[in-house]
Amino acid sequence: MDDDKKQKRKKSLEAFTRQGILDAAIGLLTHEGIHGLTMDRVAMEAGVAKGTLYVYFKNKEVILDAALDAIFDPLVRESLALLDGDQGPDRKLEGISLCHLRFFDEHRDLIRILFFDRERMHSEKNHYTDSRYRTFVERVADVLDEGVRQGLFVPFDSRKVAAMFIEAHMGMVMQRIHDGVSGDVEKDSKQIIDIFMKGLRNRK
Repeated sequence: MDDDKKQKRKKSLEAFTRQGILDAAIGLLTHEGIHGLTMDRVAMEAGVAKGTLYVYFKNKEVILDAALDAIFDPLVRESLALLDGDQGPDRKLEGISLCHLRFFDEHRDLIRILFFDRERMHSEKNHYTDSRYRTFVERVADVLDEGVRQGLFVPFDSRKVAAMFIEAHMGMVMQRIHDGVSGDVEKDSKQIIDIFMKGLRNRK
């Protein structure tokens, strides 16, 4: 076997092992929460030696971050596609709203555990300091600014309104989880959009 094939095989094996570790971590998060995510448990669930685990992830926090990246990657990709699309700012906000409520509804058990554990642990690394959250605030703010430039929205502080928009959806998600509601996200998405659009729209 030549060197190129050996390298490809090595990278393929490494990717397979890393994915197996992430799958194990996500499984533990889903069923036991952040407190159940320990290096020992992840190694056992993934079927690897603890030493092997440390080759890929130096500690629990790194595994947690990587697992969250893997969990939220589909949402991030769909959101960016919507934000980068050709629709108007108002239609983009509608698409983002529905996209987010659908995603969180489909992953409600994991989301409930993550929100509860982060609050209980009083973690400094909450969603306000998360890079995904900050990036999304900025991207939504860009859409809002475009709406203002087009005369669609009244002038406002776009970053603050973007944060309000995102927090409204987080509040709706937690209320739905608390009430045991699932499905029919279109109705709740429309309610949020209707409230925001009444305040944002330029009526001149």
